[in-house]
Amino acid sequence: MPRPRFKKLDPEKQSRILEAAASEFGVHGYDGASLNHILAAAGISKGAAYYYFDDKADLFGTVVHHYLDHVIGGAWVDVSTLTAESFWPAVVQFASQMQAHVAENAWEMGLAKAIWRMPRGQAERGPLGEVLAPLMGWLRELTARGQELGVVRRDLPMDLIVAIIVAMDEACDTWLSENWEAIGDAEAHRIMLELVHAYRRVLEPREG
Repeated sequence: MPRPRFKKLDPEKQSRILEAAASEFGVHGYDGASLNHILAAAGISKGAAYYYFDDKADLFGTVVHHYLDHVIGGAWVDVSTLTAESFWPAVVQFASQMQAHVAENAWEMGLAKAIWRMPRGQAERGPLGEVLAPLMGWLRELTARGQELGVVRRDLPMDLIVAIIVAMDEACDTWLSENWEAIGDAEAHRIMLELVHAYRRVLEPREG
């Protein structure tokens, strides 16, 4: 995570650095991103960068944390309040809020693609792993709550159910990041809703 000095920066300068980094990572992925390009776009020197971050991995983890906080921070669902009737509508609302936010900040979709491009082991370690851990923990809590309410199947291991959700999300994010400009916000929203319906069809308990 960033050094304390970064958090003391003026918010506008913080945003400039993070958005420059997000744009570079979004276009070129983690491995292909150039730290020099990021610094030039943000208007800071390499010396200043290491004053704020340990390395490129630390900067990437910070950018992802910023992304998750802005996209998901205001949409978190308190799983303890969910009922059998409200569970899936709450999931739809959560996905809709995220999609609406991304529509206003197109660079975030590219960043999501950069996350999925990373080898699984690399994404689970270091700064990025620390950032993603709470999200994965929440996803497990949501799944467990759905099982408790009888609206999520119990005939598959929890790890497999979570893996299925992540794989479907990865496929959707990757496709949308490559086609967002061509399809427009309305079509992206329709596809997102269809994806939630697909989650539901896959994850609801089998009848009979």
